[in-house]
Amino acid sequence: MSDILPSILILSGVRGDTRRYRTFHLHEQTRLIGLDSQLSHVTDSDIRNKVESASIVILHRASFNPLIAWLIKEIRRKHGILIQDIDDLLFEPDAFKYIQSPDFSDPVRSSLYQEEMRLYRKTVDACDAMTASTDYLAERIRLLEKPVCVHRNAFSLEMLQISEKAFHTRQNTQTKIVIGYASGTATHDHDFALIKPALTSILDRFPNVELRLVGPLDPGTGWGDYENRIHHLRLVPWRELPEILAGFDINLAPLRTDNPFGQSKSEIKYMEAALVRVPTIASPSEAFSFAIKNAQTGFLAGDTLEWEEGLEKLILQPELRHQVGEASFQAVVEHYHPIVRAKELVVTLGVLTDNKIKPVGIDDPSSVSSIGSGLSIWSSSQVEKTPTLLQMGWYMLRYRGLSVLLKQIWIFLRRLAAPIIPFQKAS
Repeated sequence: MSDILPSILILSGVRGDTRRYRTFHLHEQTRLIGLDSQLSHVTDSDIRNKVESASIVILHRASFNPLIAWLIKEIRRKHGILIQDIDDLLFEPDAFKYIQSPDFSDPVRSSLYQEEMRLYRKTVDACDAMTASTDYLAERIRLLEKPVCVHRNAFSLEMLQISEKAFHTRQNTQTKIVIGYASGTATHDHDFALIKPALTSILDRFPNVELRLVGPLDPGTGWGDYENRIHHLRLVPWRELPEILAGFDINLAPLRTDNPFGQSKSEIKYMEAALVRVPTIASPSEAFSFAIKNAQTGFLAGDTLEWEEGLEKLILQPELRHQVGEASFQAVVEHYHPIVRAKELVVTLGVLTDNKIKPVGIDDPSSVSSIGSGLSIWSSSQVEKTPTLLQMGWYMLRYRGLSVLLKQIWIFLRRLAAPIIPFQKAS
């Protein structure tokens, strides 16, 4: 590629928070430093025109199909670059056995997901280069002899603004300690089970402690008399999450580090809690070990004893909670600010495209004069527009066929019925 400013198209094939972190936030980063970029979704009716005007396409979680095949052919015809972005171990079909999702007891869901993993891998094989959210994922990609750079997740300017408001308006009590865990998907039951022995011990020893669970999580049975101190909140939109996190005194981030899917997860749970100055105790995965300075900006706990010791310290020492929470906030602002990540993106794109990309926008975080400035970069109904189920269904029918669409409809209906007819739990 030449040294002229490239035209970047950022595409996703999914909905939800993973799309927000890997495409919305990425779009904000490109705009902050003056790069020419567009943000879209594979279901966009104008997608072909957008691809034709781009010299770099960054493709997030899009499984291979005729449209992706056309995209690859088109970008190569123009001597452009296709970069596949990965934030989970979805490109290794053999790793399916490590995913702990309740709905995989449904054979339709299980078989279709494995097919998706094979198609993700096909897209990976066809792309020119890759970005990954963690070093662990990058190492797995290097085994495929594919050029890859790590581009870690970052918060957005709007997240920072909302979190600041939540922090300054929170109403924590002096008599009650809230230990919290927020789960974004129904795949973390086994992760949470790791810390159940430590939590039951803590609940037994400290009557003023309560456990607050957010999102789709089954904490299991056997909590006995402690059940009345366990409060379960529904999954909330991301703009409401900071207010809930600000109500925690201690944030939990357990992961099974012997599980490749656990190791591939990024440090988002730590970052989101740090934005409201809440200290985190986390498993020593690659990502959490990278992000957290143990006993300074958080705590790393590898076994039940370490979890219990970390919880005990933070419960008994309110000044330590404040100190670690404040240190974590300073650390994430320093290392995870969108402008910091944007400057890293310039280097990353230069490495992956052999192109010296010169940013023309903001140079450093201090030049953002106020916490909320720059929100108009991507915070709009048009930019954030989420494909409807009808649009997703039409896309599936057009590029994957009727059989796959019918399976997707079955999965959607089966999930709706889950509260009445629960999925069979894995042994």
